[in-house]
Amino acid sequence: MKKEPQTEERRAVHIAAVIMQADGLCRYDDLDKCRRFLPTDSDCVNCIEKWLLAKARQEIRREEAIL
Repeated sequence: MKKEPQTEERRAVHIAAVIMQADGLCRYDDLDKCRRFLPTDSDCVNCIEKWLLAKARQEIRREEAIL
């Protein structure tokens, strides 16, 4: 998978993911729903980051469809 270039927006998402992980937040309601067995901090940050980016893409598509 090709890594995207680091942009201000991408960096902001990464910082938000680190803060969410440090605060104990997860994209899942229950840790049992996580696919990983004993996830590490970096696993959680990557997962949250991908989830935030996916949600942002969805929102952009939705806004474009309205216009």
